[in-house]
Amino acid sequence: MKRWICLLLAALLISSAACLAAGESLYVDNRETDKVYPERLNMRDEPSKEGGLIGLYYTGTQASVLEQDGEYCKVEIAGVTGYMASEFLITLDEAKARYGDEAAFLTGRDAQVDLGGLWKTQQSLTDTMGDEAKTLTTLRSGDRVELFGIVGDWAYVAVKDGAEVVRGYLPLETLVDVDDRRVLIVAGKKADSQTNLYLQPTDQSKVLMALKNGTSCLSVFGRTVGQWRKVRVGGVTGWIRYTQTENLYELGDQARSVVPYYPLVMQTKSDALLYSVMDSMDAPYMTLGKDMKLEVLAELEDWVYVRTLDGGAGDHDSGDYGYMRLDDLILTSSASVYGVAQVDCSDLPAMLYAEPDGESALLGALCCGAQVYISSFTQTDYICVTLGGMDAYIRKDSVRILSAPDDALSERIPQRATVQLAGALRTNPDDGAEETGTVEAGERVYMLGKTGEWAYVLAADKPVLSFDETQQERMGFIRIDALNAPASTLHLTASANADKVNLREAPNKNGAIIGKVKRGERLHVTDYGTQWTGIVCPDGKRGYVMTEYLVFD
Repeated sequence: MKRWICLLLAALLISSAACLAAGESLYVDNRETDKVYPERLNMRDEPSKEGGLIGLYYTGTQASVLEQDGEYCKVEIAGVTGYMASEFLITLDEAKARYGDEAAFLTGRDAQVDLGGLWKTQQSLTDTMGDEAKTLTTLRSGDRVELFGIVGDWAYVAVKDGAEVVRGYLPLETLVDVDDRRVLIVAGKKADSQTNLYLQPTDQSKVLMALKNGTSCLSVFGRTVGQWRKVRVGGVTGWIRYTQTENLYELGDQARSVVPYYPLVMQTKSDALLYSVMDSMDAPYMTLGKDMKLEVLAELEDWVYVRTLDGGAGDHDSGDYGYMRLDDLILTSSASVYGVAQVDCSDLPAMLYAEPDGESALLGALCCGAQVYISSFTQTDYICVTLGGMDAYIRKDSVRILSAPDDALSERIPQRATVQLAGALRTNPDDGAEETGTVEAGERVYMLGKTGEWAYVLAADKPVLSFDETQQERMGFIRIDALNAPASTLHLTASANADKVNLREAPNKNGAIIGKVKRGERLHVTDYGTQWTGIVCPDGKRGYVMTEYLVFD
């Protein structure tokens, strides 16, 4: 009797899948609910949970049954043999009954070929893994494939070749995620913080490089999700721990400008080598000319990992990636445009500093909504912008960085002023500075900013800048007394001319005192009035002070 009970229990443990004859097909069914990070079925080298891991397979993968072994089936998938749990293998008829849509069930996970940084222009899809494999078809960057499995450093995929579906293997490093899951931005809490890229998903693993804030990463498929993320930077694949410091920002379908950090821009001192493998001329390399600009993505002691700026700052789909000696590079000094910065800080003007430091000399301020050209990025909380011939630094968190013409704009636009006296627009706030153009009496211009007794204006029909600098000749400095300008554009920053000036909640003497303003403190002006002026203190506290106690910069 006991013998019959044992036999019955054993039979119940064997799924309908395991009852098939050898050579018949079963299909992986992970029954996942997470469509972004779907489950994968392990293939092991023994019919046991303790067996060594051979590969990972997504729902819909077809497997050929070789043997039945209780809770496990011995199967073969595209030349790879191992054991899979029978409970996650079903027949095609069961799949039809369970899911209805056979085509959707048999479709693998979306993936995209990306060869950027890998020093190749095409990739072979092969029948097996390894150097002796036969090429089935050739793929290029941007080609879509269906990912069915991961076996070590290889991906098992299907791709349409005309009317035929071809199944084979690609190096896993050539595949990345798709659409809004594809791009991640390194974005630590501090501007100059760095994030380690590890060889394996453990803190004890080798550190491949220290990534700079603003570096774009591509999401790669890996064994572990959890607190680690597998990414590729150019041609270097590794793991980032992202839950502890929240140092990865999923860009999704947003504009790149939502993340204020961009990689540091440097340029070559003279002709220099870009290596595919650090300090190795046995691997592919190229020569870069003098003054060529590059983004510094990561540091490796005396070396840096860079991207040439073919596609514009912060891009991740163009340019050449590789290793360079740090002593071959210097900070960018020549004028260039890497995008547009638009003041996007509520109702506050944005202060212009002589250095990337809030304690440095104050050069002036930009009006709400104003757009100016970016001349360079820094690994600080500041970005360098150019106002004609004058460079200045502005806090990254006060602007929206626009890298492409279709990036989302701030809802605010700068106010307009009317030219009272015809005159020249100049590159600098100086009567002897070079002229960039002229304006006529009665012409209307956009007020972009103010420095001293000069206004920085744009003489155009729209306040939006182009990305090819075609409007530069119609931008420049003009004396304020030549304009009829709104007071809100002339009183952008101020400081107190007395000690411990009352900061009130409302613009009258009955308003509650909510703080004191120190003499000389730099203040943002939000609402200028002849008797009371709205200001924001350095600590962010808002209120009103009597205008007579303010000196406007």
